[in-house]
Amino acid sequence: MRVSKEALALSIVVRRVRIGANPFSWEVHRAGTTAPVQVSTEGFRSMEAAYQAGKVCLAALITKRLPPSLETT
Repeated sequence: MRVSKEALALSIVVRRVRIGANPFSWEVHRAGTTAPVQVSTEGFRSMEAAYQAGKVCLAALITKRLPPSLETT
């Protein structure tokens, strides 16, 4: 499987952002920047649920943003 340099620079961060039944949220960050690339709009019951949703979003983001010609081995 090929992984692009941009894809390697992205990561998922899970945070507790509110109090209540769904306190966790995910953010996609690019290495070297402080502002998130994308933030979840919904809350999640657990850190694991937020992480799994963030992984799905990250995969979609990478697929949408990166043309195959920019991928490297």
